[in-house]
Amino acid sequence: MMRASVSIDKFVMEYKDVPLGAYYGLMRDAAMNGFQIKETVYWGDYCYELHIRKGNRAYLHVFYKNFRETEGHLHTLRLETHPEHYLHFRELVEPIRKVASRIYFVGCDVAYDVRTSLENVVVIPMHGRRKMTHEGTTRYFGLPHQRKTNGYCRIYDKRLELWEKQGIAIDHELSRMEIVYKPDQKILLSDVGRYPPEQNDKYFAAVVTDWDTLPRKRAEQIRNIRDGVKMYDRRMRTVVKETLANPYHVDFNRLAREQWVSLVEVPCAALLRAA
Repeated sequence: MMRASVSIDKFVMEYKDVPLGAYYGLMRDAAMNGFQIKETVYWGDYCYELHIRKGNRAYLHVFYKNFRETEGHLHTLRLETHPEHYLHFRELVEPIRKVASRIYFVGCDVAYDVRTSLENVVVIPMHGRRKMTHEGTTRYFGLPHQRKTNGYCRIYDKRLELWEKQGIAIDHELSRMEIVYKPDQKILLSDVGRYPPEQNDKYFAAVVTDWDTLPRKRAEQIRNIRDGVKMYDRRMRTVVKETLANPYHVDFNRLAREQWVSLVEVPCAALLRAA
């Protein structure tokens, strides 16, 4: 069985009951600290969007006042970035924490990496209504406008992405299964460590390390499902999953449960350090 490593990519949280003055204060402090800033007003789901960058890597997306918030002067302020980037901006967002009434976890992208080529990675949706699309070698379950919805999934060549986007070369194959975790219930950021994602109910995943051990017809069926060429009926998908269950299955729930507390430790420490 090939071991998968787990990490978090984008981590989204929000402050409740934040006055407009606090948002403007954050923008002022970002400018005074020499950060690159770009503001967009009245675009998308939020009335105000602020995009902050520190150097070449660390970034912070800020969203203020959801369009559904039509009354009063206290509104939601949402932050989105890579978990470790919160460390670069904790002084900047500390005044927001002090005025907010509550701090909630919104969601994140959970990434499962395996050191093998993409052709060995098989992801099967548990519900037939999830349709696969492609862009280059990347496979998607979900349409572009569903990018931030719970269960959106993409399977891609992480080694290739590192080279094309960051100029980083690694000496081994690396494939990533990335699934959005966005719980329905409100979870306080201070409690998020108690709520690891459970994504086995959305996808069955396997990493086939030896195709030659599979019967030829079954291997063909697995490849068809892997590539979205033919998804077959529910009975056949069940047979395929049973074939792959041992020893190739990737247990998303177990992997996330084992690492979840340590994965959320950095953003929680940065955002709740004085709470």
